[in-house]
Amino acid sequence: MTSPRDGHTGWRVPFVRPDLPPFDAIEPAFRRIHASGILTKGAELTALESEAARFLGVDDVVAVSSCSIGLALALRALRAERPAAEAPARTEVVVPSFIFLAAPAAIEWAGLTPVFVEVDPGHWTIDPAAVAAALGPRTLAVLACHTFGCPCDTDALESACAAAGVPLLVDAAHGLGCRRRGHHVGGEGLAQVFSLSPTKLVCAGEGGLVATNSRTMAESLRQLREYGNDGHYDCVVPGLNGRLPEMAAALARASLARLPEVAARRAAVAAAYSHGLAGLPGISPQAIDSRDSSSWKDYSILVDPRRFGVDRGHLRRELARIGVDTRTYYDPPCHAMPAFRRHRPDAQLPITDRLAAGSLSLPMGAHVTEGIAAEIAGVIAAARRGSIAGHRVAPAGRGG
Repeated sequence: MTSPRDGHTGWRVPFVRPDLPPFDAIEPAFRRIHASGILTKGAELTALESEAARFLGVDDVVAVSSCSIGLALALRALRAERPAAEAPARTEVVVPSFIFLAAPAAIEWAGLTPVFVEVDPGHWTIDPAAVAAALGPRTLAVLACHTFGCPCDTDALESACAAAGVPLLVDAAHGLGCRRRGHHVGGEGLAQVFSLSPTKLVCAGEGGLVATNSRTMAESLRQLREYGNDGHYDCVVPGLNGRLPEMAAALARASLARLPEVAARRAAVAAAYSHGLAGLPGISPQAIDSRDSSSWKDYSILVDPRRFGVDRGHLRRELARIGVDTRTYYDPPCHAMPAFRRHRPDAQLPITDRLAAGSLSLPMGAHVTEGIAAEIAGVIAAARRGSIAGHRVAPAGRGG
């Protein structure tokens, strides 16, 4: 048997490779930036914010150094906007536990407390009924998430938030490329925060975009990403350095221009995965509403060991044995992490626990073709039968 590990990544099929634009598409901008000496707060940043706002259909986009920083600044801005008499009592943010740890970390960095709630068992996004039950006099906001690129139910969430008089924020780290009811996500709620890190469909190296239809929120974010400087070397609310460099903005612009193409390619790969796994007992892909479309930042399945015959760990080891890399998001879930469990040590979130213990994310990115997805699905079927002997997945190309 040939080695399962090829190329510079060490994997025959790495979990992800950045979907970057061709270098000749960004070289002219890099040269302009280098020649100008303006490495931050320049024309590329302004253009990126304008183009992203137009693409998302929102009034304003504020680019920041990362999605995590964007979440923290949005929460800090929201806290600062509360009336002084009310602010001390509003310290809680309702958030799913089945989410990347950056979300509760941002909540804590903003001086607030995460209140973890359950997710929908099919879509794996925050459960609106659980949100409604958790809202109370101490709630400052709800922070939802487009998990793995599946749009969350913003209609139901906005309804629950409106009844309680609190705003909805969305961790849209996986959201560039996903649509809800035919429209690209971004305009629902008070603000949505997108990621531009290397695993996403739009890449800046590192970076984030905060989309909002609130002029007040946009102005606060622009001030907070400049240390809180109001433009007169003065500070009312302390911020930090959340600026996105010009070269990162230039890369993001070229990447954003390719988003429809990249999203369509990922959708085709996801369809190949789904076709190959259809009817396989004990394997349940994440459900996507027929009226919506996922960005397929990740293609994730839930492994039921009683019906599939082997558990997730065994399946992952079998895939690794032939050079296929995978991920086990989000295990442990946030409510079980030492950094956050003190907030709710007795939390009972069985759906979240089951997803954390059984979900497996398969390779996705510039290097994964429909053929590779079909081969990986075949290996998963063979693993259920007890052996992958004789199965091999062709090395992934560089993509792009």
